[in-house]
Amino acid sequence: MENISPQEKCCRDISKGSAFPEKQNRNTKKYVLSGIFLLALTAVTFYIIFKDNSIEEIFSLLKNVKIIFVIGGAMSMLCYIVVQGLIIGMAAKCIRAKLRLREMIQYSCIGFFYSGVTPSSTGGQPMQFYYMCRDRMSPSKVTLVMFITNISYQIAVVLIGLSMFIFKLKYLVSVSGSIIVAFFIGISINLFILFILAGVLFSESLLKKMLKGIVSFLNKIRIIKKPEKVLRGIDKYLDEFSNGVKLIKANRKRFFMTLLATVVQLLFYYIVPYFVYKAFGLSGYSFFDIVAINAILFVAVSMFPLPGSVGAAESGFLLLFGPIFSAAIMPSMLLSRFINFYTMMIISGIVSAYAHLRKPYCLPKNYKK
Repeated sequence: MENISPQEKCCRDISKGSAFPEKQNRNTKKYVLSGIFLLALTAVTFYIIFKDNSIEEIFSLLKNVKIIFVIGGAMSMLCYIVVQGLIIGMAAKCIRAKLRLREMIQYSCIGFFYSGVTPSSTGGQPMQFYYMCRDRMSPSKVTLVMFITNISYQIAVVLIGLSMFIFKLKYLVSVSGSIIVAFFIGISINLFILFILAGVLFSESLLKKMLKGIVSFLNKIRIIKKPEKVLRGIDKYLDEFSNGVKLIKANRKRFFMTLLATVVQLLFYYIVPYFVYKAFGLSGYSFFDIVAINAILFVAVSMFPLPGSVGAAESGFLLLFGPIFSAAIMPSMLLSRFINFYTMMIISGIVSAYAHLRKPYCLPKNYKK
């Protein structure tokens, strides 16, 4: 009989689709329903937008945009996807796992697509976890990669968001007080997530208590019938997790580079409205003004539990950028959302479909010895 570790057996089961088949089917149904809800929400949003506005006038303005800047915005979003992939690769290097560029980009697209079809972007990382385990990376190593990328992301969002909020506070007060409330709720949620992740990553005892608490709860409601067996598995998992944390602490410079790359990634997203601004031939507001306002909008709409923040993102754009785009605000919002969300959903969806249909990779072959 072949002698393999429990982690390797788990990864092989995932790659064959035999691990948690009922859960996998439930997840598939959930994502399909989320996708349908996203389409319905999009249709309602655009109906509300167009019912009181002239479609002909909006499209006549869109026909006159400078294509070079539209291409610039699209290229910025492609860079956003690629840099996210590189961040996943950099996080993997912290635990001595090496990913190829095509693998990084696939996992990045999977994260973008499933974040877009699920409320509050909750589906992105679980699906990245699934596909990386399907490609036979140890679950504990994948968990560490997800932790590193998530902590970097939360730190970057909070730092940029707060600094831009301070810089544009006067403008926000003049536009709307409600957006300030939404921003504070959004930044509070991000801070809470950041503190939880930092505590779990750097405190093994906290992680152990959380996992044991979950097992105890599931045992009480009779989902887990043999908690002792599960706890033994958790102990083995934590041993490998602990070794990974030590590797991260020994690679603080690489973690800092991951954080810096995350800031760059977010800036690629935040500058899309500036390309749209220039596409309509507008002037008067600086590059920094528009990037700052979009960073604030990003935090403010993240609190809404809607797939892709559809509805909230469009309404927030109209509210915050209204004084900047003036008469061109409606076509500007449409163009901006098509560049930074709808078009990228199509591209990332195609890549995600390819990742699902291809044969699983064997990532451990690329590990550094």
